[in-house]
Parts: sequence; structure tokens; C-alpha cells
Amino acid sequence: MLTRLAYLVFVVLAGVLVLLLSRLPQVQFIETVGFEVLGPIEVGISVPVMHLDRIGQAVEGIGQLRAENARLKAEVDRLTQQAVLVPELQRENAELRAELGFAQSDPQFKWINARIIGFDPSNLVHAIIIDQGTRSGVANGMTVVTPAGLVGQVEQVTPNTAKVLLITDVSSSVDSLIQSNRAKGVVNGSRSGQLSMIYIPQNYKVQAGDRVVTSGLGGVFPPGLLVGTVTEVHQNDVDLYQEAQVQPAVDLGRIEQVMVIVNHLPTKLR
Repeated sequence: MLTRLAYLVFVVLAGVLVLLLSRLPQVQFIETVGFEVLGPIEVGISVPVMHLDRIGQAVEGIGQLRAENARLKAEVDRLTQQAVLVPELQRENAELRAELGFAQSDPQFKWINARIIGFDPSNLVHAIIIDQGTRSGVANGMTVVTPAGLVGQVEQVTPNTAKVLLITDVSSSVDSLIQSNRAKGVVNGSRSGQLSMIYIPQNYKVQAGDRVVTSGLGGVFPPGLLVGTVTEVHQNDVDLYQEAQVQPAVDLGRIEQVMVIVNHLPTKLR
């Protein structure tokens, strides 16, 4: 009890002493000097601190901007990849649908898919190189098509690749007929890559727009494959035959994938 009372008295006396000292001129002088001297120092210290704080905020902002830029760049890259991928998927989907239609229209055919990996390096012949060979069952003489129509014939084979002679080559000949009236003829290639159908009898009417298909004569190509469409007819009454220019059914300069019919070989190769 006495200890608590003594402590209370000490606190009261100390408070009174501080109050009295604060009124002395010397103490007020010290406070004034302290304010005048320490004030600028405090300001001088606080200003750099404020600048450092602002610099820290700026650095943090740069880091955030870099992170945001990286995120946006990644998003742009992703969208760009999608923009490239979507047309490829649409093209692949169209190819699969076309193959399905081909399978339904010609169920007797069996084939393997092959991708074009090159063209004849000599440029003297119209030919393509595909990524399937004897290991996949490809053999010389096999017919090569797309769902759109006839492409050509396998000419050389290695274990993993094959060379396909296109129907537009000057050495290519395809026994064909006009689908509408069954007039027979032979479709030949040329050095310019154009097709012409010759030996068409004069007593058949042939006109632009007529479809030309393989006849199956000679057993080289199976019958019924679309070769192309007549674009122009050359007829002269004094000639024994008439001739027609034919637009290939397949855009041979743009194809990327073909189908090799593996269950048909030319008669002479069997």
C-alpha cells in the first residue's frame, strides 16, 4: 500500500516539474534551437526518402508493365497460332469429307494416303515425290488420285518414297471417254502441262463442260475416275477424229496429299 502511494506521489511531482521547466526561457530556447536546426535536417532527409519511394514505385510499375507485355505477347502468339491452325483444320476436315465421299462412290477401291514431299528435281518431267513406298505396299504402276480425280501413276518406288508421273506429263496417256455420250479417246499430257483428248470419233457431239473419265481400256487405270472437263473442241470435217482441250479435275500445282489405290495394278504388271 505504501509502495503504491509513494509511486503515485512520484508521478505527480514529476509532472509538476516538467510543467515548470517548460515555462523556463532556457528550455524554450532549446526547443527553438532544436526546431531551427533539426527541422531542415528532417526535411532534407524526408525529401530523398520521398524520392526513393517514388523510384521504388516506378520500378515496381516497370516490372508490372513488363509482366503485362509478356502476357499480352503470349496471348498474341496463341491467337496467331490459332489463326494458322484453324484454316489447316478446316482444310483437313474438307479432305476427310472428300475421302469419305470417294469411298462411298467407289467402294471397290482400297488406298493409302501419302503426302507430297517433293517434285522431280530435273524439271524435265511433270512428277511428284510422295512419302510412301514399298514398305507401305506401294508398287510401280499403281494409280494415284485425290477425291477430285486422277493425278497420275506410280513410276518408281523405294522403300519409303515413290515417284508419281502426273497425267499432264508429255509421256502420259490415259484411255478415256466422254461421260455424257461414251465417246472414247486418249487424253495426253504436253510439255506445257495442258491436257488434250485425241482420237474422238467425228460422229459424237462434244462440247465445253463435258466430263472426261477413265475408260478402263488397256487395264492401266481403273474405269470411272474423273480426268477433267472439256474446255474447247477442235473439229474439222475432213479429219477422221476431233480433238478437245481438257482442264484437269485436280489442281496439280496445289495438291499436298494424294491417295494411292493399292488394289489395282495394270494388267501387264499382274
